[in-house]
Amino acid sequence: MSDNEKSTWKKRALDEVKKLSVTVAYIWVLLTGFTLYRMMILSEYQIHFTLKLGFALINALVFAKFMWLGEVFHAGRRASGKPLLHSAVWNAGVFSVILMVCHGAEEYAIRWWHARSTGIREANPETLREFVSMLILIFVVLIPFFLAKGLVEILGPAEVRKLLLSAGEKQSALHTTNS
Repeated sequence: MSDNEKSTWKKRALDEVKKLSVTVAYIWVLLTGFTLYRMMILSEYQIHFTLKLGFALINALVFAKFMWLGEVFHAGRRASGKPLLHSAVWNAGVFSVILMVCHGAEEYAIRWWHARSTGIREANPETLREFVSMLILIFVVLIPFFLAKGLVEILGPAEVRKLLLSAGEKQSALHTTNS
């Protein structure tokens, strides 16, 4: 392997780690917010809920890994070449289903590991409502993620960084893009 191939390989690996870390951070912030919200709601009913922010980070790592695998296997590529909004909504739908399947498998494995019921017989309207509401919630929070990701792909990271972080240059950056 030549030095050029090694540097290209290292650059691609570093780019993948950066993308994965952004995904982990996004999901971790969301899961932490959901955990804090759950704790707040349950405390109103005097139900003790242990704050599990460490689990939020672990779940974010696992979910990001499955999202990365979904990208590696081109999940959601059906919407490539479509308008950004269409692509973002499609990818949010595909990846929310992937994450819910992973979550269900995780729950199944936890129940199996602790020698409880596998949960197959325990399917009831409450678990179905919980599943559907979690699916909708994940879908909604993934839309801005895929919109931002699409903007970075279309405009490039430097242009997006300039639009987000430079107060005076926003207008000129938008006009040069539209011209």
